[in-house]
Amino acid sequence: MKNTVALLFALCFSSGLLAAEKGYKITLKLTGSADTSVLLAHYYGSKQYLDDTAYRNKQGFYVFEGAEKLKDGMYIIAGTNKNKYFDFFLTGTQHIEFSCDPANVVNTMQVKGSDDNNAFYSYIKYLGSKQKEIEPLNNWMKANRDRKDSVAMVKSRIEAIDKQAKEFIKNFYTSNPGFLSANFVKANNEPEYMQYITSPEGKIDSTLLYPTYKAHYFDNFTFTDPRLIYTPVFSQKIDFYLDKLVVPTRDSLEKDIDRVMTLASVNKEMETYMAWFLSLKYETSQVMGHDALFVYIVRKYLETGKVDYLYPEVKDNILKRINALEPLLLDKLAPELILVDTNNVAHSLQATKARYTLLFFWESSCGHCQQEMPKVLKLYDDFHTRYNLEIYGVSTDTSFVKWKAYIKKNKMSWINVNGHLSVSGNYHTLYDIRSTPIMYLLDENKKILTKFLLIDDISNVIIKREEALEKSKKEKTP
Repeated sequence: MKNTVALLFALCFSSGLLAAEKGYKITLKLTGSADTSVLLAHYYGSKQYLDDTAYRNKQGFYVFEGAEKLKDGMYIIAGTNKNKYFDFFLTGTQHIEFSCDPANVVNTMQVKGSDDNNAFYSYIKYLGSKQKEIEPLNNWMKANRDRKDSVAMVKSRIEAIDKQAKEFIKNFYTSNPGFLSANFVKANNEPEYMQYITSPEGKIDSTLLYPTYKAHYFDNFTFTDPRLIYTPVFSQKIDFYLDKLVVPTRDSLEKDIDRVMTLASVNKEMETYMAWFLSLKYETSQVMGHDALFVYIVRKYLETGKVDYLYPEVKDNILKRINALEPLLLDKLAPELILVDTNNVAHSLQATKARYTLLFFWESSCGHCQQEMPKVLKLYDDFHTRYNLEIYGVSTDTSFVKWKAYIKKNKMSWINVNGHLSVSGNYHTLYDIRSTPIMYLLDENKKILTKFLLIDDISNVIIKREEALEKSKKEKTP
C-alpha cells in the first residue's frame, strides 16, 4: 500500500511539474527602473521581432507569460523607449526568473531556472574582470612608450592576461556542450588556423594566411544547432564571409554559396533558413548583378525541391519574380522592343546600330527624370560621336502632347519612342519597369552591360571599358 501511495504521489508530483512547465513564464525584477512596462523581443537573422509586453505589478515584478512555448534562441529585454536592458537565452525550460540593476547588469544579474544563462553571465562577468585588469596596463603603455624595459614587462603581463581569457573562452564552450550560449560564444570567436600556416621552426607562411583563414572560417560555427538562426551571430558570420572573404565575381560567389548551403545541409531547419536568407540577401542587394545570384539560388535549391520553401505561400511569387529577372541579367541579350516615334515610325531596339545603346525609360512629369535629363543630354553630346553612343528613349507618358512638347523643348535628338505605342509587348514586363528613370546600357551586340545606374556611373563604365579594350588591343599588337 505504501508503495502504491508513493507511486501515485510521484506521478501526481511529476504531472504537476510538467503542467507548470507548459508555455513560457519569464519573471523580471529591475532595480531602480522607472519603466511601467518592458518589452520582450527575439533575434531572427539580422532582425529583431517583438514577442510580448509586460507591465510592472504591485510587487515590482514584470511577468511575460504565454500558453505556448517560444522558439529557442536569443532574446532581448528592452524598456518602453526601446533601450535594451540585456540579452538572454531561452532554451529548454521557459520558466525563468531574472533580477538585476539595469545600471550594472553583468555584476548584479541573478538567474533562477536556467543553467544556460547562469553560465553565460558568469562568462561575461569573468571577461569583464579581465578587461579591467588590462585597461590600466594599456593606458600605462601609451603614456610610457619610451621606457622600453618597463614596457616589455607590462606587455608581457597583458599577453598573459589575454592568454588566460582565451583559455577561459575555449574552456567555456568545450565544457558546456548543448548550451546555446556555448555555441553562440564559440561562433563569435575566431577559428584556430595559425598552426596550418606555421612551420615546425615557427615561421609563418603569409601567402597561406587568406586561403587558410577562409577555409577554416566556419570551424567554430555549429551548423547542427538551428537555434543559432535566432541569434545575431548567424547573419554576421554569413554576411562577413560572402561580403569580405569571397572574390566578388559571379562564379566565385556561386561556388561559396554552394559551400555554405552544403555546410547547412546537416540540419533541415538550418538548410531551409539558409536558402531563404541567401535568396533574400541577393534579391534585395543594391550591388548590380547580384540578382543573378538570387536566380541561381532559387533555380538550384528551391525550384528543384532540394530545399523546402521557408514560406510555401510565397512560392509562386518568387518564381514569377525570377522569371521576370532572368532575361534581364547582365550579359543577357536585351529583349526586343519595337516602339513608335513622334512621327508614327516604328523603331527596333535590336536594329539600332551603335557601339553603345542607352535604353532610357523616362516620363516628362517625373521629378527625378527632370533632374537627370541635363546629364543625359550632355552624355549624348559628348559620347554620340566619340564612342558611337545612341540613346533609345522610351517615354512612359500617356499624354502624347506633353511627351512631344518635352522632346521639342529639350532638343532631344536621339531615338524617341513611346512605350504605349508598342509592336513588341509590354515594356513594363519586358524590362521590369516600376519607376522612372531607369537605364540599361547595352553593348554593340545589344547585350546588357549595366542596369539601374544613372548617368555619372554609366559614363564611367563606358570610359573604363574603352580604356580596357584599348589596353588589350595594344598588348596584342606585336
